[in-house]
Amino acid sequence: MSPQATIQIAIVSDDGLLRDGLIQVLSAQPDFIITRCHVASGSSLSPLARTHDIIVADARSECGRRPERAIPDGGVVIFVSASEDDEWATTALTAGARGILTLSANRDELVNAIRTVHAGGIWARRRWLNACVLHVVGAAKRRMSARDVVDKRLSRREREVLQHAATGVGNKELADRLSISEATVKVHLTHIFQKLGVPGRAALAATYHEVGRTTNGVSQS
Repeated sequence: MSPQATIQIAIVSDDGLLRDGLIQVLSAQPDFIITRCHVASGSSLSPLARTHDIIVADARSECGRRPERAIPDGGVVIFVSASEDDEWATTALTAGARGILTLSANRDELVNAIRTVHAGGIWARRRWLNACVLHVVGAAKRRMSARDVVDKRLSRREREVLQHAATGVGNKELADRLSISEATVKVHLTHIFQKLGVPGRAALAATYHEVGRTTNGVSQS
């Protein structure tokens, strides 16, 4: 019989009692290898994702408060001690969290969640999963709407102005790049703002990066 594969688990929490309790519970599983970890303020979980199969993180810690910034691409993160906040849970799942356990979860749920997630599943309340799906679908529809406007309503020159303006280029430099006058740049920008329904350059940049694709020969990075 081949030996049971181990699961490398990192515990991330500033709460010593929670951290020690998690270690005690999980260490009872012979195939779990547990590491207590410290994540510096403002840091992501990327280094831990490279060395551990699963990161079990306290939802009340800094990485839990801003999951959209902390969860790395490809990282397998389970949040514990989470509240029943539907908005936070949707944000965490959309950001890539693979599991969420609330304060009422027991040790069996924790172990089952780790095994489920390690096998490729997701552990979260059904209503949070539904909300996450609706969020993703809504974002996709918004992107399609923006793409449609860019493709069908902007002229080629307006798409060129959009491409440069959305990357932070000023009017003078933009005019020089396209060999047009600053006055013409301003006219194009006014038309672009109106057609896309955005109030200024910040919103323009957000729309540009949300679309994020090549449209009618204008390369967008």
